[in-house]
Amino acid sequence: MVNLREWALPIYTIMMQMSAGSMLALWVINIVVLRRYGHEIAIKLIKNPTMIIFVTVATAMIGSHYHLSRPAFSLFAILNFQSSWLSREVAFTVLFALLVGILLLLIFYRPHAAKAQLVTGWGAVTMGVITVYAMSRVYLLPTQIAWNSITTPIAFFCAMVLLGGIGVTVILLINLYIFTLNKDSDLPLIRDVIQRVLTISTGVVVAVTIIELGNYGFQIMELINRGSTAHASLDLLLGLYRVLFIIRVALLICGVVALVIVTLWQRRRSKPLVRLLAPVYLTFLIFLISEVLGRFLFYAVHVRTGI
Repeated sequence: MVNLREWALPIYTIMMQMSAGSMLALWVINIVVLRRYGHEIAIKLIKNPTMIIFVTVATAMIGSHYHLSRPAFSLFAILNFQSSWLSREVAFTVLFALLVGILLLLIFYRPHAAKAQLVTGWGAVTMGVITVYAMSRVYLLPTQIAWNSITTPIAFFCAMVLLGGIGVTVILLINLYIFTLNKDSDLPLIRDVIQRVLTISTGVVVAVTIIELGNYGFQIMELINRGSTAHASLDLLLGLYRVLFIIRVALLICGVVALVIVTLWQRRRSKPLVRLLAPVYLTFLIFLISEVLGRFLFYAVHVRTGI
């Protein structure tokens, strides 16, 4: 059972994965906008999202310290970088945060330094993805049957892409609302970009949801085939925590169905894109709650075997 202090760990992992996914999605959008519309439009679009990503990363790093018995010694974890995936995770997390912070400073104080922003942004994306990979490797332990499987990195990367993609879409819709109130001169171009982002992110969310559901099916079959030791984890997932598991899956399905309906409704009825802010934000919350439950179940069903 996950106690109150240990809630800091699942929240940290989800926030870091969401930040890495948001940075990836944002930078892909930035590259496309740079090529089609130029640097000025790109800066307008990425300024607020970059700031929110940095705040999220900083909050995740601060919050993770509540899981530790001696938070003041956390940075010493990087001393075992050559042999420990936990040390690598800490190091890559710090580098990710630093690069996002440098990118934010460049955007605000060197807005025309396009090449520096480009290099720093890709560095941040790379560190974010590596951080999620290192995070998943921490849990690939032979003594943890439920964790020691390909299903762990798949689950972590799915959370990264899902929450990152829908999270950036919400931030861009907030941007659109602000630009609409201010009657920005580039509003038509910005609206066109965000419309495309919404359509593509909806497709990505559908694909990731299918992968996540398939990953659960594979995990269950794997636990069944691993023998009596693995059955203890399976009994927890489908027994003690069955209701939470059903809610987790139901929220995931409800979120993707709601997002598809909202996107199709907006396109077919030609409704103003800005009106989607509230419903898309609601679907983001549904996905976030679902992933929090999924991460709780990830920690709750592990059963240690051997030494």
